[in-house]
Amino acid sequence: MFAVPAVILVLAALVAVVMLRHQDAGPQRPPAPQGARGEPGEEQLASPAATPSGPAPALAGATPSQVTDAWAERWPGPVTVKGSLHTIQVTLPGTQDQLSAAVGQPSKDRRDEVGQVLCMVKLHGAVQWPLLQTLVDGCLGPVLRPEERKTVLGWLVDTDFSVPRAETRESDRFELIANHNSDQNFALTLYAR
Repeated sequence: MFAVPAVILVLAALVAVVMLRHQDAGPQRPPAPQGARGEPGEEQLASPAATPSGPAPALAGATPSQVTDAWAERWPGPVTVKGSLHTIQVTLPGTQDQLSAAVGQPSKDRRDEVGQVLCMVKLHGAVQWPLLQTLVDGCLGPVLRPEERKTVLGWLVDTDFSVPRAETRESDRFELIANHNSDQNFALTLYAR
């Protein structure tokens, strides 16, 4: 009974950290310190801020409502909109895994743009190929191009998530952090570049 509110609080805290980091002047993240269990520090969750050469980046061709509409079509359930944060929480079909997904904007005045997508899963088993495919196709899919989906899925499948670890992949359009921070939690966090 307390698991769902806890996930909501964690998701809200992550998004708050991301949004607060947008106000910082520096465009780059420092290396993330890791805790005793391999958990990343808050610095790893920070999104690039506006730079002297331009505004905070956004993923072209996607709006928050397009992303959440695609989520709700795939996983029927309510989408919650609170300020610039759009979220959905569902139990993934055929599993007991709880997905909490959020899409955020690059800044509070750019509400029709996507700056980041968070996909957090409370696991009831190992990180396996079906979960990775579900997250890439279903959660990140609305903001990824078809060739990006294939590349990201291949990278995730080739990464050993049998133990807690955090891995990062960069492309010209985004930075993706895959974080298996414990046996019960797995997250994909995508930031526009």
